[in-house]
Amino acid sequence: MTDGSSGASFEGDPPAAAEQTVLADRRELALVAVERTRMPMVVTDPRQPDNPIVLANRAFLELTGYTAEEVIGKNCRFLQGPGTDPAGVDAIRQGLATNAEHVEAEILNYRKDGSAFWNQLAISRVTDDSGLLLYHFASQKDVTARRRAEELETTERLLLKEVDHRTLNTLAIVQSIVNLSRSDTAGGYSDCVRGRVEAVARAHKLLAESGWRGADVRELVAAEIANAPRGRVVADGPDLQVPSSYVQPLSLVVHELMANAVQHGALATAAGLLRVMWSEAPGHVTLEWQESGAQDVKQPSRNGFGLRILHTLVERQLGGKVKMSWADQGLGAKLRMPLTGAGQVGR
Repeated sequence: MTDGSSGASFEGDPPAAAEQTVLADRRELALVAVERTRMPMVVTDPRQPDNPIVLANRAFLELTGYTAEEVIGKNCRFLQGPGTDPAGVDAIRQGLATNAEHVEAEILNYRKDGSAFWNQLAISRVTDDSGLLLYHFASQKDVTARRRAEELETTERLLLKEVDHRTLNTLAIVQSIVNLSRSDTAGGYSDCVRGRVEAVARAHKLLAESGWRGADVRELVAAEIANAPRGRVVADGPDLQVPSSYVQPLSLVVHELMANAVQHGALATAAGLLRVMWSEAPGHVTLEWQESGAQDVKQPSRNGFGLRILHTLVERQLGGKVKMSWADQGLGAKLRMPLTGAGQVGR
């Protein structure tokens, strides 16, 4: 690299060039130090139009991939690219415009090959004895690895927080199942709890497969009616992706309706049929449950766990409404849930 003022070339000079007897001039010694340091550095001249680079050391050229001929005489903005934050650029420009003694910033810059790196930039003023601004001295440091580590740490922290939140929600549902399930026998109680916990587990599996983005209602219903008598259940509705906050509550609701149909409703008889339908309208999603062919259907107590958990999950957790009717042919139910508060349907 050549110093424009003295014409002295330092690239490839032997180590003896730094000895005091060879370089008595401190300014020339400083140029050698700048050239040979591993810290990328440039010097710009604000007295010239557009504040061009007048000196760039070898470390800067290696960092950016440019040659000296490609950078000398240019403003440093050529390092900016599509991901560079305009606010960061404005902050640097404002610091220089107000003659700040030091300007520091971390900014996304780009090498000649287009690859991006995070640049920890520090700019200082170089003045003469009278305080007149002569140059800007700027050092750069590639802090990409540190930024990525920080971003990864932040992502991991958010992920752990989200996992903790989801785990607590699941455990709360399981705790409610255990606490509120009732049966006249130990075996019946065990079967009751196991079936409900398995429904939560199936919902968890659907969420895991979707990356916790949600689940399609068709898949959710299919998981709960998989063991139904062949040909006696019809599931019908559009492709409808519900958000993750709906999946476990809705799976457990369908499980409760299905368990009731098998034990007391249409599927408890040889001729019974079940139709499950769902639809989407602006602002809400609707699930309809219609049984037919049942015999001697009796309306269960609203205090029974199945109805209590259904009303609790739909009305309290999802903010929806439940309408039920018990005709001679079986249960009819309509669940209407808003798409605000609990989440938004995604396509």
